[in-house]
Amino acid sequence: MKKIIAAILLVAALQAQAQKNFKKHTTYLEILGNGIVLSANYELQLADKPGFGIRAGIGLGGIKPAIPLGVVYLINIGKQRSFIETGAGITLAERDVWDDNKSQLFSNPYQVAFIPSVGYRHHTPYGLMWKLIYTPFFSKENNEPGFFGASIGWRF
Repeated sequence: MKKIIAAILLVAALQAQAQKNFKKHTTYLEILGNGIVLSANYELQLADKPGFGIRAGIGLGGIKPAIPLGVVYLINIGKQRSFIETGAGITLAERDVWDDNKSQLFSNPYQVAFIPSVGYRHHTPYGLMWKLIYTPFFSKENNEPGFFGASIGWRF
């Protein structure tokens, strides 16, 4: 009986330790994707296991910076290392980035675009994260249904 109780306690302790090892914070660089050309981003998972998170970054979308903001949701597809990442957000960038006509009729040089996303994300046991993601964007002036991105970063 003592061996059974010890085994149950050991399994419970190992499972609790595994959940403590989930790294909620991620910083990453993204090429294309939400930041338009290149962006540096921070993401925070809101629970002690993969699921809902929030992200913010600063990127290059033209001469002035672009600011991507959004939410993400991770769907585990393989032992806490492989995920389907879904998300939605906005990116504030120069109007010229979104407007193919480059019209100067507007006094505000910035425009917001809605950017949904879906892709594959992988976590290594050592903290490295990489992802490939589909990120179409939709703005007042232009829609781009065929836009993709790639990211690499570190979880801590």
